[in-house]
Amino acid sequence: MKYRWVGLLCVGCLLFVAQVFAAEKNAVEISVINPGARVQVDRVVEEGKLVVSVEDAEEQPLLGLTLKDFVIRQSGRQADVLSVAPFSEEFDVPLNIILVFDNSDSMQKRNAVEPLKAAAEELLKTFRPIDRVWLVVFDKKNTISVNGRDLHVNILQTSDVDEMRRFLDQSYDGKHITYGTWLFEAMLAGYDLLKKIPAEEQKFMVVFSDGEDRDSAVTIDDIEQAAQGLPDFGAYAIDFMPSEELVPALQGFSSASNGEIWKARDNASLAPIFQEVATNLQRYYVVHYIFPPRGKIELEPTSLTIEEIKTFDASPMLAHIYFAEGESSIPEQYVRIEGDAQIAAFDESMFEDTLEKYYQVLNILGKRMVDNPEAVITLVGCNANTGVEKGNQELSVARAQAVHDYLLSVWRIAPERIALESRNLPAMPSTSRLEEGKADNRRVEVLTESPEILDLIRSTYIAYRSDASFLTVKPEAVSEYGFSGWHVYVENVDGMVAERRDEGSPPSVVLAPLTAKSFKELASGGALQVTLQAEDQQGQVLELPASPVQVNFIQTSQLLAKQQDQNAGR
Repeated sequence: MKYRWVGLLCVGCLLFVAQVFAAEKNAVEISVINPGARVQVDRVVEEGKLVVSVEDAEEQPLLGLTLKDFVIRQSGRQADVLSVAPFSEEFDVPLNIILVFDNSDSMQKRNAVEPLKAAAEELLKTFRPIDRVWLVVFDKKNTISVNGRDLHVNILQTSDVDEMRRFLDQSYDGKHITYGTWLFEAMLAGYDLLKKIPAEEQKFMVVFSDGEDRDSAVTIDDIEQAAQGLPDFGAYAIDFMPSEELVPALQGFSSASNGEIWKARDNASLAPIFQEVATNLQRYYVVHYIFPPRGKIELEPTSLTIEEIKTFDASPMLAHIYFAEGESSIPEQYVRIEGDAQIAAFDESMFEDTLEKYYQVLNILGKRMVDNPEAVITLVGCNANTGVEKGNQELSVARAQAVHDYLLSVWRIAPERIALESRNLPAMPSTSRLEEGKADNRRVEVLTESPEILDLIRSTYIAYRSDASFLTVKPEAVSEYGFSGWHVYVENVDGMVAERRDEGSPPSVVLAPLTAKSFKELASGGALQVTLQAEDQQGQVLELPASPVQVNFIQTSQLLAKQQDQNAGR
């Protein structure tokens, strides 16, 4: 017959408090899908790792469960169960087991020694190398001191099953079997061992006796007092006494620790009982779980307007090439081209900016001379007629010659189409009292009777602008384990548009810039997809896509007539 004393088992009730289990409203709830089953959390090994036991509606251990059977929730959120391992397959979490065996001579008289050792084998074969086992038996000759008491016990501590077998064989041989029953002393020694095991570790005490205590120097009151304040442990008792009633000491031992007690009536009942004890010791599962990160993402604006502006521009042709003081080489700011490919591709209508047009003046002049083969020009070299340039008409000639040589060598203008003149100051000089005036006088002037050569520079170009220069991303990301880094990126059908990344947790606001260079691509790339990726300290990746940002496209045109800056390029 088997007797049980089982306390209230609350599904998801945690016996050890950890941070995640600190507040009732945030308690982790663990259950199994089996109807009527009850889960007991016996130990929190570490965050995300629990030792649990599961019983069916008949209070029998539920074995063979897998991760698909467990459900773990917290505040309405469900965890990912990573693994569920029965203790027989778990090699990281040890068990601490204290076996108190009665080796009094009555075991021989009942011919129970060999049946007991065979039954005990049901336990021994389940022990793993990481388990720590203490065997406590009576000792008629020697004693050990526990808290100032001399106890008639012999203790073996080992993880070696073969060593346990040898110890049991020795304890029940003719030399070591006892003629006294020191049950209370052996239990007191077991309690003392329990106190020395770290509180957070799994621990059990199994007491087997075939007779009531007869010889202990301690009393049952001493036992009950010693049991007070003990850490939580599994208490299993096997009563092998001939009487019908349970031994009070064993009954109290099991009930005080919400344990179990079995009544063994004969030798044949020992093996099944020890099998059930072994099952109870192996009824535990190590459950690994993790709560995935969570969050949301908001955007501003939720739509984007890209405007294509077609501009028609007409700017005056500034037919002056300016030189540095005392120099006759064409300054570097003037764009030079080379090769037939560049000449063939040259198009003055593609230039947008006033300064850009001016720095292309040599090439615009060359292209117009090519397009107008009857036109002729005169290049008038001038100087400032001050300082190193005073009266230096040779410098003026050299300046005109430099422009002449470029038009001949690059644009292949016939030399007879270009006349050269020189003077000191221009015909219409600027004041020499100012540095700006002096700079204005250091130039080559282009004169012609052909209006098409110095006509307006007409250009047609397309520009793009957006009603927003950046997207405001507002992420909310939460992980119980903290984040190691984050990445916000913006994409369309053409690929990456913008991105931001950093270490740590995502900030509350992330600005994703939309550069002017990308506006044209944005106009044709369709809706924008904004995504937040964040990796937590457990290596879990949170990916939060926002609702697509719709891109609206409009086209406009404008006509510009610009006043050429007469001082451009100096």
